[in-house]
Amino acid sequence: MSVYQAVPAVRREDFAPEVVCEVYELGSRRATPGAAKELTSRQVTIGRLMATGAKDAAIARQLGLSLRTVRAEISALIAGLGARSRFQAGCLLVRRFG
Repeated sequence: MSVYQAVPAVRREDFAPEVVCEVYELGSRRATPGAAKELTSRQVTIGRLMATGAKDAAIARQLGLSLRTVRAEISALIAGLGARSRFQAGCLLVRRFG
């Protein structure tokens, strides 16, 4: 039974990103991420917006970038952090950069 089934009134948005990441990692059977590479300032900015739940198109509009550029930067960000998913990348960014 998942947390969302047990407590239907709980929403992910009600918790700090650090708490959501902790719960995700506790329940995850995935391998830990690989070694992180240096990230560009653009990747960090996009990652922070991504971690708030912003969609790719909204990030592109806000930063004045093309959707294709944003998606390429997100792919590079996920690879650079050694993450296996977009959500895990967001969690790692929150831990690394606050």
